[in-house]
Amino acid sequence: MSESRENSIHKWLLIAGRQVSRQLDRQLARIGLSTSQYFYILKIHDHPGLTQKALGATEFIDPSNVTRAVKQLIDQGLIERRQNSQDKRAYQLALTAKGKAIYPQILQILDAEEVALTKIVTAQKNSSDRQNFVNALRSMSRIPDKRDDR
Repeated sequence: MSESRENSIHKWLLIAGRQVSRQLDRQLARIGLSTSQYFYILKIHDHPGLTQKALGATEFIDPSNVTRAVKQLIDQGLIERRQNSQDKRAYQLALTAKGKAIYPQILQILDAEEVALTKIVTAQKNSSDRQNFVNALRSMSRIPDKRDDR
């Protein structure tokens, strides 16, 4: 039974998720962003005038995390917050010229990471579907299989 826990999907999914995030963080750092920031640029680009409240609600993000990220991106000159003309209590978010310029760079990084992950997933062969998925997650986590050391 320990083998099944060693190869549990949730275990490798969590490990792979952390490793994939670290790799994406390294790539985004080249353009001055992190994995906790780039997402906001994408959402605001796709939905100009989105309010902080709507952003948090539609993406299930804690309001304090939205506030923190928005402040960081404002400080970096990537987004701006404008008072909503119809509701003076709400603020709409928009990309600045700098934010619009960085958008295609984010997409390039995400596309390159997607290609790399797809190669890892499609490289898994000769396994059952479940084991194939676990192997792919293990490969994404960039941690070698201990059985390979035998």
